[in-house]
Amino acid sequence: MKNFFKGAIAVAIVMVILIIIHIFFNMKGIDLNRYINNIVETMLASSFAMLIYQILIKNENKKEDRE
Repeated sequence: MKNFFKGAIAVAIVMVILIIIHIFFNMKGIDLNRYINNIVETMLASSFAMLIYQILIKNENKKEDRE
């Protein structure tokens, strides 16, 4: 269950970052959908979420390996 919450935290972090990026570019008058395909953005977001998740569970994996 802890891993589920860590995964949810990783996704939430990536979503907040994406929202901030979109708000910033919308305030500047730049439409990101014109430059970045939604599929590419989804793939990048999922990659970053997996990276954050791996960082969050790294300590648990080290503890399990010691035992």
